[in-house]
Amino acid sequence: MVKRFLRSQCAVVFRYVGAARRAARRDRPPRLGGPTTLHGFTLVELLVVIAIIGILVALLLPAIQAAREAARRSQCVNHLKQLSLAVSLHENSYKVYPDGGEQQWSGRSFSGTGAAKRPRVAPWQSWGWPYQILPYIEQASLWGVLEDNKVMNVTLPDYFCPSRRPPQLIDARAMMDYAGNAGTSKVGNMNWGMMGNGNDAPIVRRPDSRFKGRSAQVNPGRQIVDGTSKTLLLGEKCLNVGLLGQSQADDDSGFVDGWDWDNVRWGYVPPSPDWSAGEGDPRNGDVTYHSAFGSSHPGIFNAALCDGSVTQLSYNVDLEVFKRLCSRDDGQPLDLSALQ
Repeated sequence: MVKRFLRSQCAVVFRYVGAARRAARRDRPPRLGGPTTLHGFTLVELLVVIAIIGILVALLLPAIQAAREAARRSQCVNHLKQLSLAVSLHENSYKVYPDGGEQQWSGRSFSGTGAAKRPRVAPWQSWGWPYQILPYIEQASLWGVLEDNKVMNVTLPDYFCPSRRPPQLIDARAMMDYAGNAGTSKVGNMNWGMMGNGNDAPIVRRPDSRFKGRSAQVNPGRQIVDGTSKTLLLGEKCLNVGLLGQSQADDDSGFVDGWDWDNVRWGYVPPSPDWSAGEGDPRNGDVTYHSAFGSSHPGIFNAALCDGSVTQLSYNVDLEVFKRLCSRDDGQPLDLSALQ
């Protein structure tokens, strides 16, 4: 469509210049004697045409970029839709949501030995929700591979936002651009990597009776008392895009990570757009940036609610309102229009 528009506008320009030249020839006094001289385009005329085409291109570039971003944003929405559907299918199979697994860099959990060896499922799996939902995004064969390194190095296009980057490996681990909602509770906050156990969230740290301060596995009909249409499930995560492709604090363990800000984010920090800085920037050590939801989209980030719908949330949302969205059971009223 853009090419057709440019061709039509160029044709208009050339017709205008041609008409002007013909009018000029008609007004020129006739030559007395000698052959008629055929005139081509003058340098001035060519420069005028080039200038007009340049202006047209400059006017069209923002529209082209906006159209491309809209297409990428739509693809990102579809990714979140598929992931939220996979969470719902997991709940249909096991009557609970997938959880966030155990702490970062944990090994995968298995049951059985020999020919009977197979990966465990929630709530006994140390790898987090992105791994646990693999059978529900048509990746059951990958989920069942027994060698950890043959799972962690497989990039999955649905796990990446096209506005930020193509599927990417860092140190032989496939990364992830989406995060589970780990709620607003600070119980279990380690002040780095794990900023709370998710006790009021739909995605919780793996339940373990040996440890206090952890929520039970989440069944939406029992634990999400605020309503599935008013509770955040998944969202895009904020990243330092200046270090994309390099190992950084919240983008190094990959989609197989356990309970860590690679795959979960917290609702008691305000969402933030992606930022860009080098290794020495002090923000790299600021837990606020690593804990936040956010994206590479201008003005908004995409988020999936527990009812499976996907919405766009503003970075300017009031933090108290955002916290209500991120808690599954605070009992507070919530107007979704205040988030956009």
